[in-house]
Amino acid sequence: MVIDRFKPYAPLDMADLTVEHIERYLTKLLTANSRNPGRMANAHLTAIKSFCRWSAERYEVPNPAAKIKMLPEKPPRQRVLTPTEYASVLRICRGLESDAITLLGHTGLRASEFRSLTWANVADDLRSLSITGKGRKHRLIPLNQTSQTCLRKYERSHSTTMDFVKSYHARDALYKLCKRLAKRAEINRFGPHAIRHYFATELLRRGVPIAKVSKILGHASIRTTEQIYIHWLPDDLAGATDVLDWI
Repeated sequence: MVIDRFKPYAPLDMADLTVEHIERYLTKLLTANSRNPGRMANAHLTAIKSFCRWSAERYEVPNPAAKIKMLPEKPPRQRVLTPTEYASVLRICRGLESDAITLLGHTGLRASEFRSLTWANVADDLRSLSITGKGRKHRLIPLNQTSQTCLRKYERSHSTTMDFVKSYHARDALYKLCKRLAKRAEINRFGPHAIRHYFATELLRRGVPIAKVSKILGHASIRTTEQIYIHWLPDDLAGATDVLDWI
């Protein structure tokens, strides 16, 4: 899709492609009516870089995209549950709802990862989850006592999904659950990703190094984690330099 849109800005012969052709296309994207044009332009630039790298290797032509750096982006505006909201949601949960929200809130799983969860993902000692997530990246998520207590309620089987996961196996089931819970808890609407954001921000607020949080979330790099979460923690930086007062 990206290459098809880029074609009108590129020469017919890839050997004639220059930095100027790519920058002209990026300028067009940056002037588009978008909430975060930098992010959109970077997504297109990533595809163009990949295509140019493949072309250079296959046809032995120059790769002008290699000289172009990724563009600055505005931090994405995301819905994040506050600790108070999360506690309110748990209080009004019924039956399996509580286990689903609890596991999401203590593991940071994406909705797609939750839906595909089976006992085969869970370590025999219940101390970790083995997940293959976005981009087919593999990661281990440590399970705390709250998560372990949640899982112990269900009979273990290496071939079937947990009962509370089965209840939300449909693609939009978790989103509908979150919508219902928000209404019952009388808070602003949220989706399962808002719970993932709650999980990440609470880890950071409680002093877990961002490198570890990044690995648990399955991000491609710490830079991704910083872009998403650092701007949510300004209050936590207050007084951080006080330790130097007596030096």
